[in-house]
Parts: sequence; structure tokens; C-alpha cells
Amino acid sequence: MPEAPPVGRRELNKARTREAILGSLRELVAQLPAEEITVDQVAERAGISRRTFFNYFGSIAAALSAVFAEHAAGMLSSLDPQQISVDPLAALRRLVQDREIPPDFIGWLSDLNCHEQGTDGQMLLERTVWADMAGWLREQLHDLLPGADPLFVATLSSAVMSCFQAAEEAWADDPARPAPLTEADTTAFHDHLDRALALLASGWRSDLD
Repeated sequence: MPEAPPVGRRELNKARTREAILGSLRELVAQLPAEEITVDQVAERAGISRRTFFNYFGSIAAALSAVFAEHAAGMLSSLDPQQISVDPLAALRRLVQDREIPPDFIGWLSDLNCHEQGTDGQMLLERTVWADMAGWLREQLHDLLPGADPLFVATLSSAVMSCFQAAEEAWADDPARPAPLTEADTTAFHDHLDRALALLASGWRSDLD
């Protein structure tokens, strides 16, 4: 097997800068409501200029979407390609039932929801990030399901990400949810998400067990 080409210094520096930006954002998300975080705050904490931030991300929402997409890409790569082509929802539910949602992804959701919720800014940010994720998933499914009806891919992508968003909201609203995260808490998130996906798969029947 041929060896991978060495990574150049420029690529390493770019990766380190990106990591510094997202690390700084993660620290701030745990301290402030996400809608109050500014590019200047992230840049200062990361030791970069505002201009450098915008070389990597177009906004705070875009940076959050990139984090979510990285985790989602890992989830998709672990799914059985054959099962995806036959029943994408069943493939995703199997991953959820096996408790394979990355803990770091759930940690980001926990930090994003550890502040008082319900402001217009917070809701707008949430909608933006989940809409970005629906678009991202649509692109991935076009590659995974070549020849699939574009309307099928579009509605599936939007519906799946709506399930993620609904599960997040139900999970975050639980007054008994501890902080920091516990194993029981991550299990509860998986359960909410599996329930949401089950409702989607059933056509939202009210008699679903």
C-alpha cells in the first residue's frame, strides 16, 4: 500500500488555526449564549485576526455547522452502504440504537443548551445551523444514493435534520438533565432521537409504541 504524501507546513498551520478557532468557540459556547458570541471574541481567544476567522468561516453559525458536519460525516461513514440504499432511516436508527452518536457532538449540544433558552437570536441561530445541516446531508445522500429521486433526497434530508433538532429540544427541555454530561444523559439523547426517527419512519402515527 503506497504511503500517504507528507502533510506540508502550510496545511498543518491551516489545520491548527481551524482547530484553534473551533476550540475557542467551544469554550465560549460553554460560557455565553451562542447568539451573543461574536467573531471578535472567538478571534481574540484563538489568537488570530478577525480577517483570518473569515478565511475559514463566514459566521459563527457557519463554524457551528462545520462542527456538526464533521460529526455527521463520521456517523454516515459508519453506516452500511447497502442498508442506506435500501432503507436510510433504518440504517440511521441502527446507529442511534447502538449508542454511536459521538459524545463530543452531544457535548456541543449540551453546551449550546446550558444557558437560558427561547430568545429570538437563539432560535434563529438554531434554525440556521439545522438548515445548513439539511443542505449538507442532501449533498451526501446524492452521492450515497446515485440515481435517487431528488425530491426523495431533499425531503429525507430535511426530515432527518428536523428529527435531530426536535430531539435536541426535547432533551434540552428535560429539567432533570444533569450538567456536565453523564452516561445517562447521553443515553437519553439517543432515546429522544430514536423516538423522533421512529415517528418519521411510521408517518407520525400517534399509536407508535
